[in-house]
Amino acid sequence: MESCRKAVKERIVTYMLGSVVDSAGSGWKVLILDDFTTHVLSSTLRMSDILDCNVSVVEDLAKKREPLQQAAVYFIQPSPQSIARVLEDFGGPTGTSGIGKGAKQLYPSVHIFFSNKVPAEGLEKLKANPRLVKSLKTLKELNLEFLTVDSRTIITDHPEAARLLLGGGGDSSQSSMKKQLDAIVSRLATLFTSLKEFPIIRYKAAQPSQPGDPPGQDVRASFPQLLAQRLWDRLSGLQRAGQLPNKETCDMLVLDRSYDPVAPFIHEWSYEAIAYDLLRIEGNVYRYQVESQGSGKSEPREALLEESDDLWMELRHMFIADVYTMLHDRFKDFQNKNKAAKAVGGGLGKSTDSMSATSIRQLIIALPQYREVLGRLALHIQLSSELRTSTNNHNLTDVGELEQDVVLGEKTSKDLLAFLTEHQSKMDPSVKVRLLACYLATHPGKLDYAKRQQWQKTAGLTGEDMAALCEGLGRLGVRVMDTPTPSEGSKSFFGGKKKNAVKATRKKRGGEDEYALNRFQPLLHDIVSDMAAGRMSAEEFPYVRPPSSESESESAKLAASARTARSGLNWARRNQEGAGGSAAGPSGRRLVVFIIGGATRGEMRVAHQLAQQLDRDVILGSTSVDVPNTFVDLLYSIAPMKDSY
Repeated sequence: MESCRKAVKERIVTYMLGSVVDSAGSGWKVLILDDFTTHVLSSTLRMSDILDCNVSVVEDLAKKREPLQQAAVYFIQPSPQSIARVLEDFGGPTGTSGIGKGAKQLYPSVHIFFSNKVPAEGLEKLKANPRLVKSLKTLKELNLEFLTVDSRTIITDHPEAARLLLGGGGDSSQSSMKKQLDAIVSRLATLFTSLKEFPIIRYKAAQPSQPGDPPGQDVRASFPQLLAQRLWDRLSGLQRAGQLPNKETCDMLVLDRSYDPVAPFIHEWSYEAIAYDLLRIEGNVYRYQVESQGSGKSEPREALLEESDDLWMELRHMFIADVYTMLHDRFKDFQNKNKAAKAVGGGLGKSTDSMSATSIRQLIIALPQYREVLGRLALHIQLSSELRTSTNNHNLTDVGELEQDVVLGEKTSKDLLAFLTEHQSKMDPSVKVRLLACYLATHPGKLDYAKRQQWQKTAGLTGEDMAALCEGLGRLGVRVMDTPTPSEGSKSFFGGKKKNAVKATRKKRGGEDEYALNRFQPLLHDIVSDMAAGRMSAEEFPYVRPPSSESESESAKLAASARTARSGLNWARRNQEGAGGSAAGPSGRRLVVFIIGGATRGEMRVAHQLAQQLDRDVILGSTSVDVPNTFVDLLYSIAPMKDSY
């Protein structure tokens, strides 16, 4: 099975650019993109991939462009704005403006590829422009409106979805919520057209309303079902049009962010997750400072963290302590195998701290033939060193260990308050909020008004901070306050377990030598494992439409295979770096999980690890991939704030 990125590349390179055969410009093409399709392409392809397709230049649709005697390939959204810009390139809506003596047409021939279904009114506007129609050679719907984060993770690029869907509750906001769901469905459907899959769709069922639920909770709880139903309707239409297979070919599950309210806030200690949590990384660009040679001044640098970097691929899902060890061993091994490296780095000593940027630069100067290898090693030594400094300066190892203790039920609220009493003055408010969120999300109904005031004072938080915690988590489905319910004490947020059975709600990763900071596992791990093994409850995760008998039979065979495979699984921390799949390729049907409201880097790690362990192609989709501080900000934005606290 092809990865998401491979499918996108094939769609762009082969189906779009490769299909354009045009004599204009001796076969050279100009590619015109709007803002969104620029993001789609840049999330997967390099500029060299595009230029290799006889593209001479890539242009911005929104900017003024010079005429070129080459075939123009437009890849744009079917939005009114983008269609209007195309029409302007050919004399406006009627094709008559800009015509006069000496006027030149921008391009001699035109090939338009839309990223999604074109509304009828959009087509009519295009037809009404005679200059465009005369030059038009191709008009197709490419059906490609998702972004790839890595080879197993895609997003629909709706970063405001969580705020819009969780923050409201009134009639007016419900209308905007449904529009947001429709926009998500429209883009998500293009994933399945790109993969040529028709899914069996299941969703997280809404829980019955309880006294004390925030306003609109019943509406918010129904979002997975609404999205799943609308997606099935959309894909069924594409199936009837012959664009998708006639039978179900993969399995899909729709969740919302409330399914696991711990994963967004807990400190995750795998390399990629902690790097995005603590450092200056935007997209895949890591920005850092290095000391310049001679002057001693700091210079800004940028580096890409991408899957073409073999060392990044090897390290990204490893526990951070193992990363330090591996980098030290690689550096030492390189020195030992190279006489020049020994000569340059003879005084470095044995500790990881000796792997300085200056030492690496000296090696690169002495051994220019190893510039690429040493450059990547230097990058990850720099990154990991910065992580070590940040965790030490903010006492995050102690915080992280306590987070995992309370989530696993090994520490109580007394331990939590004692820690805050001792350390709160040195802790950043966002770190305190994250620590308390980990406790409250796994210990429902533990606060009353008096305790809330006490915790606020002990933690050194403001009334606004506590409102974000209590009301914000409430909109994520967590029952924070001790509100009596008809079935008091019978269930926790995690479903079907005694409220005091906290340890049972979270499983340790396992492994005989596990670290105190490496015990937590996002609930996605258990859900996808159950999904692969056919153990998911039909009550908790209903079908939009029951699978056909043929698909059900195939799923049963694959589930039996998954159960057999799992008996030999080893979840020890040293087997976590795999990128997924066996050498022979996945042996079962593709598993797709979509999370409304943002995924985490820890959940991305789980998708990769399970793909390898289950020998299945696992794809994680979401509206966005967010860092913990974004989720903390979300609590403040969705919590109804009062004038005073």
